[in-house]
Amino acid sequence: MGPRGDSPFGGGGGRGGPFGRHRGGPFRGRGPRMFDPGALRLVVLGLIAEEPRHGYDIIKALEARFQGAYSPSPGAIYPMLQMLEEADLVASQANGNKRLYSITDAGRAYLEEHAAELKRINAQIDEASTEADGASLGEELRALRDVLFGTMRRGKLDADEARKAREILRRARSELEKLGGE
Repeated sequence: MGPRGDSPFGGGGGRGGPFGRHRGGPFRGRGPRMFDPGALRLVVLGLIAEEPRHGYDIIKALEARFQGAYSPSPGAIYPMLQMLEEADLVASQANGNKRLYSITDAGRAYLEEHAAELKRINAQIDEASTEADGASLGEELRALRDVLFGTMRRGKLDADEARKAREILRRARSELEKLGGE
């Protein structure tokens, strides 16, 4: 908590909760920043909830969500991760010369409390990324992720099926790398 008993992020429980006030969406009206800071924090916390991540992984995940049209700077992500950790919403551990961030129980509770808001923000991101090139790559990637993670969470894959799924993903990645000229 801050010195006045409010959230360490400002906002004191107003719209946006401990992430401060924001207009209910990820995008700023004007200026150089793509994201409203409160919305970006919520999206980052959501990404960490999906799986533990390094700061670089978060940057790359957001870049992928926007099909390369947006990538947050390290100067935006790393201080935010520190604030999330100070608020006990994430915990980190040293992993070589990197830090691996995992969501805490308090972070999960916060996400549950703000699930509708995160869903709305993610829908706006999906719409923006689809509009970026008139392609629906972002939608397909999220649908694939949802199917894969849903299947894994339900324990529907045996060892042989898991190997087959991994090979399918490896081939798809290889084909996409060829397509992109890498």
